[in-house]
Amino acid sequence: MLFNTLANLRVLIGMDADRAQAMLDHLIAFLRATLSASRAERHPLKDEFARIADYLALMQVRMGSRLRFEFELPEALRELPVPPLLLQPLVENAIKHGLEPHVGGGTLRVRAAEAGGQLLLDVEDDGAGFDPEAARSPEGGFGTVQVRDRLAVACGPQARLELSRLDLSRPAAGGTRARIRMPLPTSIPASPHP
Repeated sequence: MLFNTLANLRVLIGMDADRAQAMLDHLIAFLRATLSASRAERHPLKDEFARIADYLALMQVRMGSRLRFEFELPEALRELPVPPLLLQPLVENAIKHGLEPHVGGGTLRVRAAEAGGQLLLDVEDDGAGFDPEAARSPEGGFGTVQVRDRLAVACGPQARLELSRLDLSRPAAGGTRARIRMPLPTSIPASPHP
């Protein structure tokens, strides 16, 4: 993500200085917040959504109107503690593999919900879909491996990442849902850093 963003920024500087400035401002905010979040064991879910909003603002400078996004974060879930940077790899995958390949782009939805004592975090796109055979691979891509590893460390075997195609009637498209299921956390532990 960083190298692509910097390459796009380099081109924008000569073509559209105002957009380049906006992109640079979003990149600085995203990197600053990401560095801070990476030092924490957990942070409130509202902060995780804020990091995704920063990232999507950055991507929207690059993609323009081709990238549309929606958030759904119920008030009752905003303060729940989650591992930091859990959703960003899934959002990045949705853009890279689902929305960027489409000329018209698409819509990305990031949702949080509670069901049966579990926290459900969904990242959905209405883009290209995915290869179900590749998704069955235990290795997966770097982003999904990273999320699975974080979940295993933070929550143990009670947490998992599920990938599914949203519209099975469209073999070459149909969108994708990446769903994180984890035990419903109760409180945020004290940070080891001041």
